[in-house]
Amino acid sequence: MTATPISRATQLRYALVRSAQDCNDVYRLRHASYLRNASIDPVPGGGFSDGFDADPNNFSFLVRSATAPPFATVRITVVRPDLGWTDSPAQHMFRDHPALRDISNESFVEASRLCFARPAQRDAFIGLLGNVAALADLFAVEWLVACPRIGHVRTYQNLFGFYALATSRRYFGVKFQTQLLGVRRNQLREHTSHIKPMFTAWTQAIEQPRSGPPIVNVGASP
Repeated sequence: MTATPISRATQLRYALVRSAQDCNDVYRLRHASYLRNASIDPVPGGGFSDGFDADPNNFSFLVRSATAPPFATVRITVVRPDLGWTDSPAQHMFRDHPALRDISNESFVEASRLCFARPAQRDAFIGLLGNVAALADLFAVEWLVACPRIGHVRTYQNLFGFYALATSRRYFGVKFQTQLLGVRRNQLREHTSHIKPMFTAWTQAIEQPRSGPPIVNVGASP
């Protein structure tokens, strides 16, 4: 992952996807990103989605700036057995692995379909992970999980303190190998306490108003 610094003057907005137009922007961003890296074959219509996008425990975000259309996206899957939310993308590759089974018995959020319209900007990338962490807070889960492609694993480890839970396998729907990574929420907070963009994004995402479905109708446990 090429992490390009972003101007401090640029104000980024991390928006929860709610409209059909937002969904279309997400799918087109994914398609362009994966196609650019030869990770998929072209899809008629230029949009890339999968069955998880329609599930109630999946939340996608878009990154915008004041001067540009949406240029980054991530999907966050919440797994909490007490809410009946038990499926996630990682389980399609690693369901048989004891590490993921143990985590699934507790609770976790998973970041997937992290895509950029151009080379990744460091603050935007960190901000997206801040929103993942905020959703982990909102739903009071124990773990954060990600399955980045092999070339991006070190970035997750160095920036956020993720560590390997399993050896690499091919990710579903794309043509690259991924590795199962995880970090506990308290470990993430400690590891990133000195990274101002992460702290800012995490705090702002927690504090921002959340009106309308899907989040307001789901209460996190104390």
